[in-house]
Amino acid sequence: MKTVTLLAALLITTAAAQTQTYPDLPTGIKNGVGGLIGNTIYAGLGTAGQKFYALNLSDAAKGWTEVAAFPSAARDQASAAVVNGKLYVFGGLGKPTPEATTSVFNQVHAYDPASNTWQELKTRAPMEIGGGTAVAQGDRILLFGGVNRNIFNGYFSDIAAAGTDKAASDAVALAYFSGRPQDYFFGKEVQSYTPATNTWQSLGTAPFTGRAGAAISLQGDVLTVVSGEIKPGLRTAQAGRATVKDGGVTWSEVPNLPSGANGAVQEGVAGAYTGSSMGAVLVAGGANFPGSTAKFNSGVQYAHQGLTKTWQSDIYALRDGKWSVVGQLPQAQASGISIQRGDEVILVGGEVQGGDASPKVMSITLKGDTVEIKD
Repeated sequence: MKTVTLLAALLITTAAAQTQTYPDLPTGIKNGVGGLIGNTIYAGLGTAGQKFYALNLSDAAKGWTEVAAFPSAARDQASAAVVNGKLYVFGGLGKPTPEATTSVFNQVHAYDPASNTWQELKTRAPMEIGGGTAVAQGDRILLFGGVNRNIFNGYFSDIAAAGTDKAASDAVALAYFSGRPQDYFFGKEVQSYTPATNTWQSLGTAPFTGRAGAAISLQGDVLTVVSGEIKPGLRTAQAGRATVKDGGVTWSEVPNLPSGANGAVQEGVAGAYTGSSMGAVLVAGGANFPGSTAKFNSGVQYAHQGLTKTWQSDIYALRDGKWSVVGQLPQAQASGISIQRGDEVILVGGEVQGGDASPKVMSITLKGDTVEIKD
């Protein structure tokens, strides 16, 4: 009887493995970057260190393979986008050398899958891009948001100087986290980078508070910016939309992100997955500090002090100018990689409750008033 039971369980497990659409990553990746080139997904950095992996969706059963490693220091929260068959990686946060203090990078690297090689380009991003987002528009890349390099580098330096002295590090944190949102100078500039000419342009400034970790989706000429962090520890439910044409942007309003499925106050999220499906903008997951909005509205600037970071699972859709909750992720998660593939948004890795890096890969596709999830 035990043999039959074990055999049945083995058959069920084998069948599940055979029907898995997207194989797991070789290692959990959070705060990494990636992109789709042809029919192959590339993903790396973050908790993968300098490693990069590739998944050929035409033969996904073969799983992920390791490709050329990133040639510079490992980093978190970089930005990336694909133009003309190459993956461009911008900035991020990390240590230039193992002995150095963490800092914000502004270099640009390009990966060419044809030669399986990386190149550091002879350019620098004009504005900060650590914790920002990038998306391709034709032969150029749009970048939005991110932390202020000077302020963050100062914080990292002061924390390093405090060392193991808890009173000193607490004093640094209190001084740093007690500023107003505008005092952090988070990015609100839409930058444009054109690889073919190695040139940058300023396309304009958003009419709302700068942010990091926002969800960004581009549909043709329409750029939608949703939520994100407006200062360390404090998110916003605000969304905005811009028409991006030629050398400028024209902004318009869209509704704020609504309450989640549980009806709780919408704190906004940072690190959410985003893309588009069937003409709708999808925003999934993300993380926040429940209670921080109420504290901030009562006048407390260090709004997330004493609160618990919480990961979310709600999936929202913006259609015809209205938001709705259209589903739930299998688990609450954030800070993964979003890959747009037709009407499908592929979610690669991420951070789950408690901060662990996930190796899971799945996709979400809008089907009527709900989403279809494939893993």
